[in-house]
Amino acid sequence: MKDQTRGMFPVFWVAAVVFAIVFVPQVRSDMNGDWVQTNGPYGGEVRALYAAPKGVLLAGTWGAGIFRSTDRGNTWTPVNTGLAYEPGEGFVYVEVFAQKGETLYVGTQGGLYASTDAGNAWHHVPNFRKRESISGIVVIGDRIYVSTLNTGVWYSDDDDSWLQVNDGFGPKSVHELSSIGTTLIAGSENRLFRKRANEDALTAINDDFFVQQVESFAVMDDILYVGAYTSEGELFKSNDEGDSLTGITPENIGNPVIALATFGATVYAGMYGSGVFRSDDGGDSWAAVNEGLPVTDQKVCALLAVNEDTVFAGTAEGGIFRTMDGGDFWVEVNTGLTNTTVGELAVIGKTIYAGMSERLVHSVNGGESWQPVQISSMPGEYLFSTLSVSDGVLYVGAIRFGPRDQGGVVGGVFRLDNENNALVQVIANNELTGIQYLEIVGTTFYIGTQRDGIYKWEKDSDPWTMDLGLKGHFITALSVNGEKIYAGTDHGKIYRSENAGKSWQLVNSTDMAGSSISGLKWVGPTLYASASGKGVIRSVNGGDSWTPINDGLGDGSVVTMEVVGTELYVGTYSKGIFRWMADKRWWEPIGSLHLHQILSLAVLDDFLYAGTGGGGVYKIQIAE
Repeated sequence: MKDQTRGMFPVFWVAAVVFAIVFVPQVRSDMNGDWVQTNGPYGGEVRALYAAPKGVLLAGTWGAGIFRSTDRGNTWTPVNTGLAYEPGEGFVYVEVFAQKGETLYVGTQGGLYASTDAGNAWHHVPNFRKRESISGIVVIGDRIYVSTLNTGVWYSDDDDSWLQVNDGFGPKSVHELSSIGTTLIAGSENRLFRKRANEDALTAINDDFFVQQVESFAVMDDILYVGAYTSEGELFKSNDEGDSLTGITPENIGNPVIALATFGATVYAGMYGSGVFRSDDGGDSWAAVNEGLPVTDQKVCALLAVNEDTVFAGTAEGGIFRTMDGGDFWVEVNTGLTNTTVGELAVIGKTIYAGMSERLVHSVNGGESWQPVQISSMPGEYLFSTLSVSDGVLYVGAIRFGPRDQGGVVGGVFRLDNENNALVQVIANNELTGIQYLEIVGTTFYIGTQRDGIYKWEKDSDPWTMDLGLKGHFITALSVNGEKIYAGTDHGKIYRSENAGKSWQLVNSTDMAGSSISGLKWVGPTLYASASGKGVIRSVNGGDSWTPINDGLGDGSVVTMEVVGTELYVGTYSKGIFRWMADKRWWEPIGSLHLHQILSLAVLDDFLYAGTGGGGVYKIQIAE
């Protein structure tokens, strides 16, 4: 699934105002006083799966590079040497693997890389810029073809010099690449192209074929299968190298066909939202095969059939699943695959909860292991946006996206019922435009929404008690101090109400303009505000005036804040985590390990925990 489709699936949390996920080093540290990566949470988005020689499996992730397994997927180890950009520049996102002779190739959103030692080390192929988006790799005889999203298709006969197919005049944005024997097949946003062995150019075929985007190819003998993105998803097959295509879409799938795989006479189709379908008759009939595949993990991005029984599925958030009976039953196989984006952390007693967009996990042993919160019941298709704790109970703010005639973007608040392993909806209001932030004071819930302002709800009351105003504002942060309520928005504005929400006034002017307020925290009588591009400001008079405090911070993009006693910690997008040294008026970096995209912070048993984008959860001891 190429990155053009990413816009359909928003990332929440305030950190997502900068959309790309940045790599967090897959390193565990035993150094005293430094960051240690916990054992997970495992999973994350897997875009590519490949079976290399000698039983080696490779998984390409969207955020944490490449993982390798030598035990049929039971455990995974990162193999990213040579793939990273310079510190602070991020990481490449993996799309496709291929092998030619002894050389293994990987196509990424940051260029083409090659390895001659089974992935232990990678080197950049200089013909392709490090910002080149590689979408496909196909080997036909001694020639290797590489497709890109912006410069068309290239080929090389010596693995050294490269030429453009069609001399650069062919399709520029090629999303998929495959071959039928010696014939090259390419899929653009909405067309198919073909180049036979005796032809010099890629030419468009089948003028009657038109979809929004070609998503996937698979080949069985001489039959071409094409998965496409349309309003509901479509699947086609061709017996004549694409000259004609027959629709073979399973009934009522309602989702794009992102991944395809074949083995023998069996075809597997992976849908972005409805799991895996299998056909044993070449696509004439289909059956859903999702037993063991959680509902939240049925957004399938990659498929790999290694034999007639064993198939691997890479998902959008749940990592990798494996079946050893042709799809009749799936099991999660993610041990060691840490590629999760943890947007929220919350602590109750000795338990720390980690929230991802569609999953909740918890640890009772300081991150040595993480267990899923087995949610057996949750109304609708909600995505988690925020966590909050009140009186020992975990509450989840959530967002559901739907058609306008079904309410569009709708928000809800849920309570975790540990006894029954369910999220119980405690607040439902179809007029809300999504829950973005929860601030709970006693039995009063203050709820920040997307473009619908702020609401207040008293626990166990029905219906809503009060609409607090600020309609039309996207609320990204809230803080309550007695009768005073402070609200931050995605436009860098901070509002204050001194009468419990009856009226509001803007209390900052231009100091945070062009940014998004990511936090509002009190330390004693001082109010601190952070923003996604402007660092931190503070007020000692309740918001009447503000002072920037960014010396030593190194990165103005502050994503999250946490107060520990009288100390303030902030997590940044690219420079790690800092502690405010009030006596020195200076931000002190925490630990020497260079962490990226800190999305959430929490404290448990003298350890500071950090939820990251693409690296799970880290922790560091902050008190002896």
